[in-house]
Amino acid sequence: MFDFLRELFGSANQPAPPVVQARAGAADDVARRSRSVAPRSSDDKRQIIVRREAVLDLSEKIAGYEFSLLTSLQTRLQRRAGMARRAYDAALLRRMSLSGATPLLAHRLSFVNLLVESLDDQLLDALPPQNTVLIFDPPQPDCNWSELMTRIAAFMAKGFSCGLRIYDAAAVNCPLIGNVDYIQIDITAFDALDLRALVRELRARDAPGRPAVRLVARGVPSHDDFKFCKTCHFDLFQGPFLSSREGLQPGVGGISHAIIFPILNMLRSDANFSMIADQLKHEPILTYKLLRYLHSPALGLRHSIDNLTEALILLGRETFGRWVSLLLFDFSSAGYRERALTESALARALTLERLAGKGRVPAAPDHLFLLGLFSLLGVVVGQPLPELLQKVTLPQPVRDALLGAPGALADALALVVLGEADSHALPEQMAQALERCGLQDEDYAPIATEALVLAHQTIGDAS
Repeated sequence: MFDFLRELFGSANQPAPPVVQARAGAADDVARRSRSVAPRSSDDKRQIIVRREAVLDLSEKIAGYEFSLLTSLQTRLQRRAGMARRAYDAALLRRMSLSGATPLLAHRLSFVNLLVESLDDQLLDALPPQNTVLIFDPPQPDCNWSELMTRIAAFMAKGFSCGLRIYDAAAVNCPLIGNVDYIQIDITAFDALDLRALVRELRARDAPGRPAVRLVARGVPSHDDFKFCKTCHFDLFQGPFLSSREGLQPGVGGISHAIIFPILNMLRSDANFSMIADQLKHEPILTYKLLRYLHSPALGLRHSIDNLTEALILLGRETFGRWVSLLLFDFSSAGYRERALTESALARALTLERLAGKGRVPAAPDHLFLLGLFSLLGVVVGQPLPELLQKVTLPQPVRDALLGAPGALADALALVVLGEADSHALPEQMAQALERCGLQDEDYAPIATEALVLAHQTIGDAS
């Protein structure tokens, strides 16, 4: 406990970084932040790791993330006041400002749970107000409510959104209700009837002339609970239900995997483009999607392409292979599980690709991309991964790592998997994974953030 606090206070006492403005170039922003981090001493093996948990909206799309620190003391510290909790808040704000997590989220929200006392922290100025939501624990009953509301109003005037977290029914009487934009409710603290009554009471307190408060259901455990919370008229949802594979409809895609596997095999065996184009001619949906992709504004072509062989030559073998691989995640009627699965697979692939050559990660970006993308293939198709790998030709090192053979590729994949919110990894597990890859969290976190942003941009609003 005391070692942890010393580390947190050590981080918190360093000068605050300058305010960062959101930019269109995600890669440049992340690289700039990565260079700004002071190196650790060689004998400091501890890691302060920022984790994110997705927050869904009513349309079942990812609306944002809640950020927290990965530490064995996280839950205890988050529910306490005083010195220890303020140290936690300061460390979280510092790590977020250094990792570049929030400026790159574009229209997605960034939820940060803090004590109201942490409003004094200058590191708040490093967060972009346009998409940051500051969620406060209920203050002590004897606090100066008038002064507190004035301070919160000042942050809201800067463009921040503010909210209140409710752990129990007693917090319903907090004077902040009616003066904040969000109310985050830990739903596991209430039974079904009490939760419905609570939501009705909060809705009744919406202040005239202000937008209706947005209610966040926190800790939603299952898909059934998610459906119940929707009937209660919550606006946003977070919890273990999102990463659960419960009810996932694997293999229900717009394009049959039986079509994609042979084309991937032809690419991997260096078949010429005319042969691949002949194969595509028999797959009208795939051809349509390819031509639509070629003529998308993102590629910026100046002339129309209607010849498949010319199209493949223009794209190149690597780009076309990636595009076809992504079609493995082309669900015809995607819900939140399918969207989360697609984004997770692509984020894994992009993270691993960008780790290539760093530390002890092999300098093989193409292999690493395939490793990340195919690591979730069994879930997508609904079949054991070893069976699927018999149907598609992959580089042997990638195949070996997917099948669990130890080595540098497997270590890199394990790191990325542990870094995901639903892994439930312990801090020491994450630290060991980073050490095996020869990396520090300062190396890994900006890359993982960049990959998440790029995955979202690639998938677009359909995610």
